[in-house]
Amino acid sequence: MTTKRDYYDILGVKKTAGKDEIKKAYRKLAVKYHPDKNKEAGAEDKFKEISEAYGVLSDEKKKAQYDRFGHAGIDSRYSQEDIFKNINFNDIFGGSSFGGGGGFGSIFDVFFSGGMGGARRAKKGPRRGSDLQYRLNITLEQTAKGFEAKFSIRRHEACKACNGSGAKPGTSSKTCPSCGGSGQTQSARKTPFGAFTTVSTCSNCRGEGEVIDGPCEKCRGTGVQSKTEKISLKIPPGVD
Repeated sequence: MTTKRDYYDILGVKKTAGKDEIKKAYRKLAVKYHPDKNKEAGAEDKFKEISEAYGVLSDEKKKAQYDRFGHAGIDSRYSQEDIFKNINFNDIFGGSSFGGGGGFGSIFDVFFSGGMGGARRAKKGPRRGSDLQYRLNITLEQTAKGFEAKFSIRRHEACKACNGSGAKPGTSSKTCPSCGGSGQTQSARKTPFGAFTTVSTCSNCRGEGEVIDGPCEKCRGTGVQSKTEKISLKIPPGVD
């Protein structure tokens, strides 16, 4: 059984760390593990792990969800594209390249081969949550004969009242009119050196691509609720 590591531990920062400290920690690790620079086995997976941690902790809304609900609050609401797409790599690395001359585009392409390119936001839907762990003490007799274990666990799941949307029941989220659902806005400006287009996170939907008229009262707009569930598990003989 595998369990996701704590995002703060991944970046090596405390839970009280501010945005600048989180960014500094991520930049140091990203330079070390970027696949264009580090050819060792596992470097790309490590780069994805630290980027996922930064994508959550650098976003105020996602960070609040994570601080309150842990990985369940993120996995039940966001796809990996949702997490990665609003990371401003130019801001982090100052336009520097890695080995092959990649900068912003090649870093994002580590996760999505199509790059950002104005892709529309992935629709929300049920997603696999984090694995749950439960410590169980067993006797030698139970180990030899096998037994049925019964216990209760507390987990988070998509709010049934709003189906995980965070919107008031009877309503639904709608495409953000400011960004057309992309989660990003573009502004063009002309300079003596030519025309430049700046892409930034949509301030109206905070990069979500969708907006709601009113929050669900059951989950207070988070789209997640906690639940205590009784589990019955058959343990076969010979388990250590």
